Formats: sequence, structure tokens, C-alpha cells
Amino acid sequence: MCLNKNDSRKDGTEQGSVAMVASKGYGYLLQLRQKLRDVPVAVKVTAWYTLFMAIIFVAVVSFTAKFTENFHIQAAALTLQKQVDEASRHPDKFDDHEDDVYIATFDGHHMKVKGRLPAGLPQELPPRPGMGVQKFTLNDREYRYYDVPVLQPGGEQRLMRGVIALDKINRRTNLFLLGLFLGLPVFILIAALGGYKIIKRGFQPVGIISATAQEIGATNDLSRRIDIDAGGDEIHQMAGSFNKMLDKIESSVEREKRFSADVSHELRTPVAVIMAESEYGRDCAANLAEAQEGFASIHKQSQKMTALINQLLELARLGNTDSVPKTDLDFSRLVSETCADYQVLTTAKQLSLTAEIQPGLRFLGNAALLQRVLANYLDNALKFTRSKITVKLVQTGPKLRLSVADDGAGLTAAELAKVWDRFYQTDTSRNRETNQGLGLGLATVAAIAKLHGGRAWAESIPDQGSTFYLEI
Repeated sequence: MCLNKNDSRKDGTEQGSVAMVASKGYGYLLQLRQKLRDVPVAVKVTAWYTLFMAIIFVAVVSFTAKFTENFHIQAAALTLQKQVDEASRHPDKFDDHEDDVYIATFDGHHMKVKGRLPAGLPQELPPRPGMGVQKFTLNDREYRYYDVPVLQPGGEQRLMRGVIALDKINRRTNLFLLGLFLGLPVFILIAALGGYKIIKRGFQPVGIISATAQEIGATNDLSRRIDIDAGGDEIHQMAGSFNKMLDKIESSVEREKRFSADVSHELRTPVAVIMAESEYGRDCAANLAEAQEGFASIHKQSQKMTALINQLLELARLGNTDSVPKTDLDFSRLVSETCADYQVLTTAKQLSLTAEIQPGLRFLGNAALLQRVLANYLDNALKFTRSKITVKLVQTGPKLRLSVADDGAGLTAAELAKVWDRFYQTDTSRNRETNQGLGLGLATVAAIAKLHGGRAWAESIPDQGSTFYLEI
């Protein structure tokens, strides 16, 4: 079968048009989806729960309406039965219309003898005595009727019929439904507005968190914190977690900056000496003795640089961790053994070392790090004391307190506030030794104390001596 070229072109054009329409429709769908994503969360949540609430409300109203209608119909049937049964006890005297119930009596030929029925009601309805309440519909109006046999004094058998129209019942039900459905929009509007305000207020901290994060990203100001009121819900807990995270980030960045500044500051002099000595040895050394002297200076400065780098790396490692391995440690024994090792040094320098150690003091700690603390304290005391060093270890309540005291020149209040800073060194005139050190020992002590959940501090009286403490 051959196809006309024009038909082929027409089919191709129609297929292209359909594809274009489908493509545009898909594009509109993607745009709508993106717009929905951009809608604020508070609006989304409010819309979802409002829709869900409306569905539930309509379902409840429908069930209530149906239940109410059935209840009213059953109540009407009971009223009908009650009225007819009451009238059948007095067939000669009864109210033919009471509580919307019409009552009439019929003879054996089904002709009305007494009473009345609703206008237009056919009298040829089949009698149903003993069959309970019956129903029928006339001109779209629903009725219930109830028949009871009545025996007259002369022996004549009659029929008493009661009829009730459900118009008023249906009208009441319809009014009830109308009231509910008219109140539905008002109820949903009030609930939606109230819910939106509550949700928006609840999500307000999220907006503050987002704005603060954007500001920190734009300004690189890590000192900023999320400023929201106190609260214990999940959002406030999240804000608290963000602030703690920012504290750690800021602390880490500050440590990195301080580390870089410390390294560049302390390495400047050794590097300058090494460069100067190497250039002199290269260009100006006249003999081997001068070259060896330059090499000795270079070696000394390189040793200083190595010690400095190692201590800085160790201090950075201690500052970047939250915990260290700990074991059940006999601290009394560790302090006693360390003091025994230093007795040799104090004796050689004609100094006295006295140790007052309470025995049996144990706790969970890192033996190597705590030994470094005591060694730092003893090294400082050896540098500055005049004649004696006193080491004490006692238990004060739940804490253990270690102290190392000297009788040196002491420290002023200004010096005492700075001794824990990195690279701070006291006046060389107070120092018994020519080797000043690097000024990192007490900073390391403070870091070790923090890792053990304790604290390190010092007390000093000028011209009387200093005492350094560790409490854990």
C-alpha cells in the first residue's frame, strides 16, 4: 500500500506538534515543581495539614450527618409507636395529631372512621398490624406508619394507624449539615492562620541559623554565634550544637594561626643565623677553624629548631585531641620515682629536694604525660631556686594536688599572668642557668592538665619564691 507524500508530511508534522506540546508540558511541570520547592517550609507544612484537616473534617461531618439522620428517624419511629400504642388503649378518645404524629381508625372495609391523616395521603396503604413501623414515599416525601388492631366494645375489629412525615426531621438534618459546612471554611481558616503563625514561630530559629551561617560564610567571622532564646526542643538543640561546632572550629583555626605565628616567629632567628653562618663559611672562611666554628653555630641552631618543632608539634597534638589513653595509675609512686631521679641533679648543684608524698594515691591517668608535667615543674624550679625545692602530693577532697615550690626570686603579678602563654620567658637575670629553654613547657603542662579534667596554676611572692600546682 502506497502513502501519499503529503499525507506523510502531515503525519510527521502532527507527530512533531504532539512532541512539542508534550515537551512544553513537561517543562511547565518542572517549573511548577521547582516553584513548589522554593515555597517556604512553614507554608508547605500549613498547606499539608490544612488539606488533611479538611478531609478529616468532611469525613467526620458526613459520618455525623448520617448518624444524626438515622438517630432522628429511629427517634421518630419510637415516638410514632408510643403515640399509637397509647391511643389504642383509648380508641374512643385520643388526640389525632400530636408531636407530628397523625392518628386515625379504620373499619373492616378500610374506611376512615375517626381521626385524621396528612393531606393527600392515600388510604389504600396495605394494613400491616404486628409488622412494626413501615415506610413509604409519596411525591418525594418520606413517611413512616404504624398499624395496631383495635377491638371495639361491640366486638367490631378496627385498625388504628399512626403516620409521621419525616420532612421536619430531614429539614433539621439539612440545617445541621448546612451549619457545619458553612462553619467549615471559617474553622479551617482560623486553624490554618493559627497553625501558620505557630509553625512560622517554631521555624524562626531555623531562619536565624541559616542567616547566621550565610553571614559567617560571607564574612569569615568565626566568632559569630547563633543568637536564639533558650529552649529545649530539637531546633534549639540543633542551634546549640551549631554553636559548639563553631566554638571548636574557631578554636581549631585559632590554634592553627597561633601555631603558624609561633613557628614563623621562633624560627626566624635560627634560620637567620644559619643563613649568615653558611654564607660566611662559603665566602669568607679563611681556614678550617673558622669553618668549624660556623658549622658549630649552624649545628646548635638546627638543634634548637628541631627541639622547637618537636615541642610545637607535641603541643599542637595535645591541643587537637579531647582524650588520651589512661590507666589505673599509682601517682604517689610516679612522683616518688621522678623526685628520686632529680635528687642527682639537685645534689650536683648543691640544692636540696624535699618530697612530701601521701602514699597510695591512685587514679586514671596517662603516666608519660603526667611525668612530663612534674619534670617541667622541677626543671623550672632548678632554674630559678636559690637553695631548695619542695614537692608535695596530697589528696584534697576528691582531687589530688601536686605542688612544686622553690625559694627563688619569685614572679610579679604581671609575669604570673603570662607564664602559661607560649614562648613567654621570665627575666634572664632571675635564671640560675644560661639555657633559657623555649618557653613551651608550661603551655604543655596546661594542655595535659586539661586532658585529665584538671587545672594548673601558680602562686608567687616576689623575692620569696613560687609554687606551681597541678590538681586532677
